[in-house]
Amino acid sequence: MKIINVVASGDLHQPVPFERLPELPAATYNPEVYHGAYILLSRGKATIYRSGKYIIYGLRALDEVDTSYREFLTLISPIIDPALASPPGVRNIVGMDDFQTGIPLSRLVVALKMERVEYEPEQFPGLIYRGDAGTALLFSSGKVILAGFKDLDAMEAFASGLKAKIKNTL
Repeated sequence: MKIINVVASGDLHQPVPFERLPELPAATYNPEVYHGAYILLSRGKATIYRSGKYIIYGLRALDEVDTSYREFLTLISPIIDPALASPPGVRNIVGMDDFQTGIPLSRLVVALKMERVEYEPEQFPGLIYRGDAGTALLFSSGKVILAGFKDLDAMEAFASGLKAKIKNTL
């Protein structure tokens, strides 16, 4: 299992003075394109909003969340009070796995509950499975994208359950 993206979000608990964004060398803001400002981090990026809400994304490991948050606070500290900010919570982990076996997608549609599956091979070569814990995008090659998880254990348990269902359809 390889993590390909971690998304975390939090609140600065104060409005952000966007008129002072030019003071931040790492900030990019174009109100004609988007109402949030982007802060480039050494790992990932952050999007910050006038309300004080922020999102940190593009991280490749869970242990990068705290480091990126501290860097984010340091970069924006000239225009806000970092003491008021609350640390981010993980909102989404996206992972990639290779089940090392071909997946018979047409048979899998029947094995998985129909109401949880989207599979239209004429339009897209992957099967989308919406489980209770998260979502999987499965390809006949055995490659799988997993999304919608807040912790790694839940994602790994979901992947194990999915592997078992696939094994039973072979």
